[in-house]
Amino acid sequence: MFPTEFYKYLVFIALPAGLFVISIVFGAGSKRAIDYIPGEWETRKAWVSFADFEEMLDKYEEAYGEFYSNPADCLSCICSLVIILVLDFLILISQLQGMILISPTIDPPLLLILDYSIVAVAGFVLGFRIPSIDAQEFFKRPAKGDAYDFARELSGVSGIRAGMNVELGVRGGVQTIISSEVKAYVQNLPETVQIQVQVSHSGFAYPYLVGTAYKGGRVTESEDTRRIGTRYPARLEYSMDDDVMVIVARFDIPKRTSSVPNISNSDFRQLAALLAGELQDNYSLQ
Repeated sequence: MFPTEFYKYLVFIALPAGLFVISIVFGAGSKRAIDYIPGEWETRKAWVSFADFEEMLDKYEEAYGEFYSNPADCLSCICSLVIILVLDFLILISQLQGMILISPTIDPPLLLILDYSIVAVAGFVLGFRIPSIDAQEFFKRPAKGDAYDFARELSGVSGIRAGMNVELGVRGGVQTIISSEVKAYVQNLPETVQIQVQVSHSGFAYPYLVGTAYKGGRVTESEDTRRIGTRYPARLEYSMDDDVMVIVARFDIPKRTSSVPNISNSDFRQLAALLAGELQDNYSLQ
Protein backbone atom coordinates (compact mmCIF):
# COMPACT_ATOMS: atom_id res chain seq x y z
CA MET A 1 0.00 0.00 0.00
CA PHE A 2 1.17 3.53 -0.78
CA PRO A 3 2.52 5.42 2.29
CA THR A 4 0.19 7.41 4.51
CA GLU A 5 -0.20 11.19 4.18
CA PHE A 6 2.76 11.87 6.48
CA TYR A 7 5.04 9.66 4.46
CA LYS A 8 3.87 11.33 1.25
CA TYR A 9 5.28 14.61 2.56
CA LEU A 10 8.48 12.80 3.43
CA VAL A 11 8.76 11.01 0.08
CA PHE A 12 7.77 13.89 -2.20
CA ILE A 13 9.21 16.89 -0.32
CA ALA A 14 11.92 16.06 2.21
CA LEU A 15 13.70 13.26 0.37
CA PRO A 16 13.98 15.10 -3.01
CA ALA A 17 15.43 18.15 -1.22
CA GLY A 18 17.95 15.97 0.59
CA LEU A 19 18.79 14.08 -2.59
CA PHE A 20 19.39 17.38 -4.39
CA VAL A 21 21.89 18.53 -1.76
CA ILE A 22 23.66 15.16 -1.71
CA SER A 23 23.88 15.17 -5.52
CA ILE A 24 25.47 18.63 -5.45
CA VAL A 25 28.09 17.37 -3.00
CA PHE A 26 28.82 14.33 -5.19
CA GLY A 27 29.04 16.52 -8.29
CA ALA A 28 31.46 18.95 -6.66
CA GLY A 29 33.51 16.06 -5.30
CA SER A 30 33.74 14.50 -8.76
CA LYS A 31 34.99 17.78 -10.23
CA ARG A 32 37.60 18.22 -7.51
CA ALA A 33 38.69 14.59 -7.95
CA ILE A 34 39.95 15.25 -11.48
CA ASP A 35 43.64 14.50 -11.16
CA TYR A 36 46.10 17.02 -12.54
CA ILE A 37 49.79 16.17 -12.62
CA PRO A 38 51.87 19.39 -12.51
CA GLY A 39 54.42 19.86 -15.25
CA GLU A 40 55.90 22.26 -17.77
CA TRP A 41 53.87 23.47 -20.73
CA GLU A 42 55.57 24.18 -24.01
CA THR A 43 54.28 27.60 -25.03
CA ARG A 44 54.15 29.38 -28.35
CA LYS A 45 52.56 32.60 -29.51
CA ALA A 46 50.44 33.03 -32.60
CA TRP A 47 48.71 35.91 -34.36
CA VAL A 48 45.20 35.01 -35.51
CA SER A 49 42.27 36.88 -36.99
CA PHE A 50 39.13 37.41 -34.93
CA ALA A 51 37.25 34.86 -37.03
CA ASP A 52 39.96 32.24 -36.47
CA PHE A 53 40.08 33.10 -32.76
CA GLU A 54 36.34 32.55 -32.35
CA GLU A 55 36.58 29.24 -34.18
CA MET A 56 39.42 28.36 -31.79
CA LEU A 57 37.21 29.30 -28.83
CA ASP A 58 34.41 27.04 -30.06
CA LYS A 59 36.79 24.08 -30.21
CA TYR A 60 38.26 25.04 -26.84
CA GLU A 61 34.79 25.20 -25.28
CA GLU A 62 33.92 21.81 -26.73
CA ALA A 63 37.12 20.25 -25.38
CA TYR A 64 37.44 21.89 -21.95
CA GLY A 65 34.09 23.52 -21.18
CA GLU A 66 33.42 21.00 -18.40
CA PHE A 67 36.62 22.08 -16.60
CA TYR A 68 35.53 25.69 -16.18
CA SER A 69 34.60 27.01 -12.78
CA ASN A 70 31.13 28.59 -12.64
CA PRO A 71 30.73 30.08 -9.14
CA ALA A 72 27.68 32.04 -10.31
CA ASP A 73 25.83 28.71 -10.41
CA CYS A 74 25.55 28.88 -6.60
CA LEU A 75 22.53 31.10 -7.23
CA SER A 76 21.26 28.56 -9.77
CA CYS A 77 21.38 25.92 -7.02
CA ILE A 78 19.04 27.96 -4.85
CA CYS A 79 16.68 28.67 -7.76
CA SER A 80 16.73 25.00 -8.80
CA LEU A 81 15.93 23.87 -5.26
CA VAL A 82 12.96 26.24 -5.11
CA ILE A 83 11.68 24.99 -8.48
CA ILE A 84 12.11 21.37 -7.39
CA LEU A 85 10.20 21.97 -4.15
CA VAL A 86 7.38 23.69 -6.04
CA LEU A 87 7.11 20.82 -8.53
CA ASP A 88 7.25 18.23 -5.75
CA PHE A 89 4.54 20.11 -3.88
CA LEU A 90 2.33 20.03 -6.98
CA ILE A 91 2.95 16.29 -7.33
CA LEU A 92 2.11 15.83 -3.66
CA ILE A 93 -1.15 17.79 -4.01
CA SER A 94 -2.13 15.67 -7.02
CA GLN A 95 -1.51 12.51 -5.00
CA LEU A 96 -3.38 13.74 -1.94
CA GLN A 97 -6.37 14.63 -4.12
CA GLY A 98 -6.32 11.20 -5.73
CA MET A 99 -5.58 12.37 -9.29
CA ILE A 100 -4.84 9.45 -11.60
CA LEU A 101 -2.49 9.70 -14.59
CA ILE A 102 -2.18 6.03 -15.59
CA SER A 103 -3.38 3.92 -12.67
CA PRO A 104 -3.40 4.15 -8.87
CA THR A 105 -0.66 1.49 -8.61
CA ILE A 106 1.62 2.75 -11.41
CA ASP A 107 1.47 6.50 -10.76
CA PRO A 108 3.33 6.68 -7.38
CA PRO A 109 6.45 4.66 -8.33
CA LEU A 110 6.57 6.23 -11.80
CA LEU A 111 6.41 9.76 -10.37
CA LEU A 112 9.05 8.89 -7.77
CA ILE A 113 11.44 7.48 -10.38
CA LEU A 114 11.05 10.53 -12.64
CA ASP A 115 11.24 12.98 -9.74
CA TYR A 116 14.31 11.46 -8.11
CA SER A 117 16.09 11.01 -11.44
CA ILE A 118 15.60 14.66 -12.42
CA VAL A 119 16.62 15.87 -8.95
CA ALA A 120 19.77 13.70 -8.87
CA VAL A 121 20.92 14.68 -12.36
CA ALA A 122 20.24 18.40 -11.83
CA GLY A 123 22.07 18.42 -8.50
CA PHE A 124 25.07 16.52 -9.83
CA VAL A 125 25.43 18.77 -12.90
CA LEU A 126 25.22 21.96 -10.85
CA GLY A 127 27.63 20.59 -8.27
CA PHE A 128 30.10 19.62 -10.99
CA ARG A 129 30.00 23.07 -12.61
CA ILE A 130 30.66 25.21 -9.53
CA PRO A 131 34.18 24.32 -8.28
CA SER A 132 37.49 24.66 -10.07
CA ILE A 133 40.09 22.01 -10.77
CA ASP A 134 43.75 22.12 -9.78
CA ALA A 135 44.70 23.14 -13.33
CA GLN A 136 42.23 26.01 -13.47
CA GLU A 137 44.91 28.43 -14.64
CA PHE A 138 45.41 26.30 -17.75
CA PHE A 139 41.75 25.50 -18.43
CA LYS A 140 39.73 28.66 -18.00
CA ARG A 141 37.20 30.44 -20.17
CA PRO A 142 38.98 33.13 -22.26
CA ALA A 143 37.48 36.49 -21.36
CA LYS A 144 35.41 38.44 -23.86
CA GLY A 145 33.34 41.55 -23.40
CA ASP A 146 32.51 45.00 -24.72
CA ALA A 147 36.18 45.81 -25.37
CA TYR A 148 36.55 42.67 -27.48
CA ASP A 149 33.32 43.36 -29.39
CA PHE A 150 34.42 46.87 -30.30
CA ALA A 151 37.99 45.76 -31.06
CA ARG A 152 36.57 43.23 -33.51
CA GLU A 153 35.22 46.16 -35.52
CA LEU A 154 38.78 47.38 -36.12
CA SER A 155 39.40 44.49 -38.50
CA GLY A 156 37.07 46.21 -40.96
CA VAL A 157 38.89 49.57 -40.87
CA SER A 158 41.21 50.47 -43.73
CA GLY A 159 44.73 51.19 -42.52
CA ILE A 160 44.44 49.05 -39.36
CA ARG A 161 45.65 45.49 -38.87
CA ALA A 162 43.75 44.03 -35.95
CA GLY A 163 43.62 40.54 -34.49
CA MET A 164 44.52 38.45 -31.47
CA ASN A 165 47.86 37.57 -29.95
CA VAL A 166 47.29 34.11 -28.50
CA GLU A 167 49.63 32.18 -26.24
CA LEU A 168 49.11 28.45 -26.65
CA GLY A 169 50.31 25.77 -24.29
CA VAL A 170 51.09 22.25 -25.48
CA ARG A 171 51.79 19.30 -23.23
CA GLY A 172 51.44 15.59 -23.84
CA GLY A 173 49.35 16.09 -26.97
CA VAL A 174 46.99 18.49 -25.17
CA GLN A 175 46.71 22.11 -26.34
CA THR A 176 45.21 24.92 -24.31
CA ILE A 177 44.83 28.69 -24.59
CA ILE A 178 46.95 30.17 -21.82
CA SER A 179 46.28 33.82 -22.65
CA SER A 180 44.84 36.00 -25.39
CA GLU A 181 45.15 39.72 -26.07
CA VAL A 182 43.66 42.06 -28.64
CA LYS A 183 46.27 43.77 -30.78
CA ALA A 184 45.80 46.49 -33.37
CA TYR A 185 48.53 48.07 -35.46
CA VAL A 186 48.65 50.78 -38.08
CA GLN A 187 49.55 49.42 -41.49
CA ASN A 188 52.93 50.44 -42.91
CA LEU A 189 54.16 51.49 -39.46
CA PRO A 190 56.29 49.50 -36.99
CA GLU A 191 54.58 47.40 -34.32
CA THR A 192 55.72 49.99 -31.78
CA VAL A 193 52.69 51.93 -33.02
CA GLN A 194 49.56 50.41 -31.51
CA ILE A 195 45.89 51.13 -30.96
CA GLN A 196 44.08 49.98 -27.84
CA VAL A 197 40.34 49.82 -27.26
CA GLN A 198 39.02 51.00 -23.90
CA VAL A 199 35.40 50.91 -22.76
CA SER A 200 34.01 52.81 -19.80
CA HIS A 201 30.54 52.19 -18.40
CA SER A 202 28.45 55.06 -17.10
CA GLY A 203 25.00 53.71 -17.76
CA PHE A 204 26.05 52.76 -21.29
CA ALA A 205 29.08 51.32 -23.08
CA TYR A 206 31.35 54.23 -24.02
CA PRO A 207 34.26 53.04 -26.20
CA TYR A 208 37.31 55.13 -26.97
CA LEU A 209 40.70 54.51 -28.55
CA VAL A 210 44.23 55.08 -27.31
CA GLY A 211 46.95 55.28 -29.96
CA THR A 212 50.58 55.06 -28.85
CA ALA A 213 53.86 55.32 -30.73
CA TYR A 214 57.18 54.58 -29.05
CA LYS A 215 59.96 56.85 -30.32
CA GLY A 216 57.86 57.84 -33.27
CA GLY A 217 57.17 61.55 -33.56
CA ARG A 218 56.35 64.15 -30.96
CA VAL A 219 53.21 66.15 -30.33
CA THR A 220 52.36 69.07 -28.09
CA GLU A 221 49.71 68.58 -25.44
CA SER A 222 46.44 69.75 -26.98
CA GLU A 223 42.87 68.84 -27.84
CA ASP A 224 41.01 69.02 -31.13
CA THR A 225 37.35 68.48 -31.99
CA ARG A 226 36.38 67.38 -35.49
CA ARG A 227 33.23 66.63 -37.40
CA ILE A 228 33.66 63.33 -39.26
CA GLY A 229 30.08 62.57 -40.26
CA THR A 230 29.25 60.63 -37.11
CA ARG A 231 26.42 61.15 -34.64
CA TYR A 232 28.76 62.82 -32.17
CA PRO A 233 31.84 64.90 -33.02
CA ALA A 234 35.24 63.27 -32.51
CA ARG A 235 37.67 64.64 -29.95
CA LEU A 236 41.41 64.02 -30.18
CA GLU A 237 43.68 64.48 -27.17
CA TYR A 238 47.43 64.69 -27.82
CA SER A 239 50.15 64.20 -25.20
CA MET A 240 53.64 62.80 -24.62
CA ASP A 241 54.70 60.24 -22.02
CA ASP A 242 58.51 60.39 -22.14
CA ASP A 243 59.33 58.85 -25.55
CA VAL A 244 55.77 57.68 -26.18
CA MET A 245 53.39 59.73 -28.28
CA VAL A 246 49.81 59.30 -27.09
CA ILE A 247 46.67 60.20 -29.03
CA VAL A 248 43.30 59.48 -27.43
CA ALA A 249 40.29 59.45 -29.74
CA ARG A 250 36.81 59.59 -28.27
CA PHE A 251 33.37 60.95 -29.06
CA ASP A 252 32.38 64.25 -27.54
CA ILE A 253 29.04 63.28 -26.02
CA PRO A 254 26.99 66.03 -24.31
CA LYS A 255 26.79 65.57 -20.56
CA ARG A 256 23.04 66.02 -20.67
CA THR A 257 21.04 64.23 -23.33
CA SER A 258 17.36 63.38 -23.65
CA SER A 259 18.17 59.73 -24.45
CA VAL A 260 20.81 57.16 -23.56
CA PRO A 261 23.83 57.76 -25.83
CA ASN A 262 24.59 55.04 -28.33
CA ILE A 263 27.76 54.67 -30.38
CA SER A 264 27.16 52.61 -33.49
CA ASN A 265 29.73 50.23 -34.93
CA SER A 266 30.00 52.29 -38.11
CA ASP A 267 30.70 55.46 -36.12
CA PHE A 268 33.30 53.63 -34.07
CA ARG A 269 35.04 52.43 -37.24
CA GLN A 270 35.17 56.01 -38.53
CA LEU A 271 36.73 57.14 -35.26
CA ALA A 272 39.34 54.37 -35.59
CA ALA A 273 40.12 55.42 -39.16
CA LEU A 274 40.61 59.01 -37.96
CA LEU A 275 43.03 57.86 -35.26
CA ALA A 276 44.98 55.67 -37.67
CA GLY A 277 45.41 58.66 -39.98
CA GLU A 278 46.59 60.86 -37.12
CA LEU A 279 49.16 58.27 -36.08
CA GLN A 280 50.34 58.01 -39.67
CA ASP A 281 50.71 61.79 -39.99
CA ASN A 282 52.41 62.40 -36.65
CA TYR A 283 54.71 59.37 -36.68
CA SER A 284 56.72 60.85 -39.52
CA LEU A 285 57.23 64.10 -37.62
CA GLN A 286 60.56 63.29 -35.95
